[in-house]
Amino acid sequence: MKPHSRTWADIDLDAFAFNLSVMREMIGPHVLLALVCKADAYGHGLVPMARQAVKNGVDWLAVATVQEGVALRDAGVSNRILVMSPSLPGEAEQAIFYDLDVMVESRESIEAYNSAAGGMDRVARLHLKVDTGLHRFGCNPNIARELLEFGQSLKNVQMVGLSHHFVDSASDREKTQYQIDQFGALLTAGDDALLLHSANSAAVACLPATHHQLVRVGIFAYGVDPFNLTNKRLKSVMTWNARVLSIRDVKAGETVSYASTFRLERDSKLATLGVGYGDGYPRNLSSKGVVAINGHRAPVVGLVCMDQTLIDVTDIQNVQIGDVAELLGNQILVQELATLTNTNSHEILTRIMTRVMRRYVSQS
Repeated sequence: MKPHSRTWADIDLDAFAFNLSVMREMIGPHVLLALVCKADAYGHGLVPMARQAVKNGVDWLAVATVQEGVALRDAGVSNRILVMSPSLPGEAEQAIFYDLDVMVESRESIEAYNSAAGGMDRVARLHLKVDTGLHRFGCNPNIARELLEFGQSLKNVQMVGLSHHFVDSASDREKTQYQIDQFGALLTAGDDALLLHSANSAAVACLPATHHQLVRVGIFAYGVDPFNLTNKRLKSVMTWNARVLSIRDVKAGETVSYASTFRLERDSKLATLGVGYGDGYPRNLSSKGVVAINGHRAPVVGLVCMDQTLIDVTDIQNVQIGDVAELLGNQILVQELATLTNTNSHEILTRIMTRVMRRYVSQS
């Protein structure tokens, strides 16, 4: 018997394909398109989204960790895979064995990959990451040329690419231009053979000069554009739902949920949804979140529990057990939840837990 889900996320593969087509239109046919599918493809499902991306013409896949790259290889994905975060020396053999491209930042990391590749009679494919201002990962621009030439001198290393990452390409134009200048100062005519890449989603939309040979598109592919840089062209990919499990009438003056933090000001009808912070629904949406049910918006009341959340449906007619409430999607935008919880859309999506079933839907 198929289980009747209390909470699940519908993943619209047609919307995903459409968003990728918008990205391709923006970069043109001669720039490589990499889908960033780290953190379980922003909560959408690593392997299914990677496969769908490849089906829709994505050239590369980009992940955060060697383990994510291995998971894609084990699933039969053969496209080039770029590991964007720092890797440990002990991960070098695994990265090489699974044919992953890896970002490096130091002589030590280049040497570690050269040594590991030599022992395997293989060649490690490396991309030098340059720190132009984010100060999280990457070499000082002053030594980038030295490191690049060092890697190029080694037998078991191929220096494939040169890269950096923007601090805020959506809104901080001064900082972004500084980073562009820092990166541009490194380049010489002899770098034609290198794969240059710096553009993230926002830069794809508003900084065409940074597209270079490859772009790394993440949040836009999943239909989220917090700064409306795409003129609302993108389509929401995920719709997260939960069912009504229980309904009750509660008198004015009564408190709701744990710790008695919310007191009803009128006689109310409350519905209990089968979702909570154990599923990734943020606890700090307590008494300020909102869901959509039966065509209306209903407020979250009281503390969000681990497995349930209470909503006030007093003003909504005919709410029944089993009815579906939208937590995020086309009616409740993920950006709205991010604003309410003082975070970004990325965190809202990536914190959705694995017990929320993902259901992949497509009209085609």
